[in-house]
Formats: sequence, C-alpha cells, structure tokens
Amino acid sequence: MKINFYFAIFIFVLLDYIYSGEDFYKLLEVEKNADIKQIKSSYRKLSAKYHPDKNQGNKEAQEKFIKINKAYETLTDPEKKKIYDIYGEEGLEKEGQLSERGKPRGQNSNVELEVDLEDFYNSSTKKINIQKNAICKQCHGTGGKLGETHQCPKCKGRGQVVEDVDTGMGFSLKMQNQCNKCKGRGIVFKETCPHCKGRRVILENKEFVIDVEKGMKNMEKIVFPRESEQHPDLVPGDLIVTLKQRPHHFFTERKENDLYATINLNLKEALLGYKKNFRHLDNRVIEISSNKPVQPFEVRILDNEGMPHHNFSSNKGKLYLKQNVRLPSRLTDEEKKLIESFL
Repeated sequence: MKINFYFAIFIFVLLDYIYSGEDFYKLLEVEKNADIKQIKSSYRKLSAKYHPDKNQGNKEAQEKFIKINKAYETLTDPEKKKIYDIYGEEGLEKEGQLSERGKPRGQNSNVELEVDLEDFYNSSTKKINIQKNAICKQCHGTGGKLGETHQCPKCKGRGQVVEDVDTGMGFSLKMQNQCNKCKGRGIVFKETCPHCKGRRVILENKEFVIDVEKGMKNMEKIVFPRESEQHPDLVPGDLIVTLKQRPHHFFTERKENDLYATINLNLKEALLGYKKNFRHLDNRVIEISSNKPVQPFEVRILDNEGMPHHNFSSNKGKLYLKQNVRLPSRLTDEEKKLIESFL
C-alpha cells in the first residue's frame, strides 16, 4: 500500500506540475487559434503599453512586460508552441522530463496536392486544410475533467493488472498488462472531459502552407515533421505532401529539367519555311522560325528554355520541339501536276 500511496502522490504532483502556469494566449490577449500575424500585432501593442521606459517605478508593469515577452517568444516558435499547447508553461522548463523518448511512433499521413507545370516553373504558394486528431487541450490528453481524482478501482492504483490469457490449448496464462481503465496512470478522474468526451483527442482542422519552389519535380514530397495524427501515447508521425503535376496542354513531357513539346506544320511550311510562336510557362511569347525545308518529326532544341534547376533557378534545361509535318489528305489533279513539276 505504501508504494501505491507514493505513486498516487507522484501522479498528483505531476498533474499539478503539468497543468499549472501562465496562459500565454490570455497574456497576449489573443485566441488559441490566432495566427502569427495576430500574435505579433497584439505583442507590439502590449509591449509598448507595458514597456519599462513608460512605466518607471511600476513593478507590476515591469513583471507583466517580462511575461509578455516570454509568451511571445514561445508562441512564435513552432516547436516551443507545440510543447506549450500540450504540456503548458512548465512543460517548456522541463522539456527533457516530458520527452517523447520511449513512446512508439505513430503513422505518417500522406496527402496528394495537384499543381500545374507553371507552379514548378515560376514557384507558387498553396494552402491545404487537413482534418486530424489532436490532443485535447482542455484535459491535456488525460480524458478526464481536471479536478477531483480517485484511485483506479480496477488496478488499485498500480497502473498494471494481472489477467488470465487463454492460450487456446486448454489452459491459460497469467500476464501483467497495462490497466485499460486508467491507461496505466493508477488514477481515474471523477468526470470525463466535456470537451473530448473522454477520448483524449479531438478532431481539428489545420491549415498548411505549401511552398512550391522553382524546379521541384512531379511527385516531389514536402515533409511537415510530427504533423500527423496526435495521441497521448504516441509520438506523432509526419505529414507528407506529394506534389502531383496536372497534364499540360502544350508541354507534353518533362524529363528532369528538359521539356518536350510538338508544333504542327503544314506541307507549305515544311517546304518553304515558317514563322510560329507559343506562350511559355512564364507568359513570355517565344517566336521560332525556319527558312529551309523541315524533315518530318525533326526536333529543334532551344537551350535554356526548359525547367529551372531546383535551388539553382538561373540555370534551365533544354526545350525539345518536335516538328510534326501534317500532309494533306487529298490533292487535286492541278496540285499533283504542280508538285510533279516542282520535284
């Protein structure tokens, strides 16, 4: 019983430690879903209001200024904000003790995002909304309404239970397993969390900004570390966004940094020369011409008119233009005689 008593004391202290501390969102006078721009805007106003230079001799204002700066530093740092949202202020100071080491890793989430070839050529910014499970911030993933607790009646505060497991061979074995009633904590809450209904996680929508960089390729993967489904017993996996290129009406193929396209020529253009233009992916109009006969399917190569190299966008690949000669489907007698005399 002594062990159980000390274990229960440890749990109470740990819960009090996790759930105590300042509310950084209230300090900065923003909602919990505030974005970085709102946080910065509110911080500028409050820091000007409570700045020591404007409040000389006002100890309360000086303390408030320090707290505001700490809150701002935390909520504008993605990693610190993530720890704070789950564990509170004390979690930041005891990050090592609240480490995720030893927890199994959750599965990665995979999402496909369709983009145009123009996005890969010029770069662009896309936004996607993902619905996923997140640890309930009201109960910090415990599933209980914070407040009165009591010893788990199933495991008697041990967090483990000995259960008979049927082997299927006519006898059973006694095995020690984690208590499924208290999830190994040894205590249960008097009431379930009204926010998550005891599930420990809630569904949330989160927006992700995808930067499509110049020269990225079809099926390129952009990884958001630890942004997959959350669960108190798991280290979140990654969110992996795969960029999938839509077909293009003119550029029919891409190989690494080279582009491929086809232009159609009639018989007159193939024999006597031509002047044509097309619109490139950056909206430039490219003019091409020839003053000599063109062989069917002859390929013209335009240097530096392919795709930009990723991370070296000033360098571009080549554009391979296949010249497709379209012969007439029928000729009149007069046309036949003209061609015969010409040849």
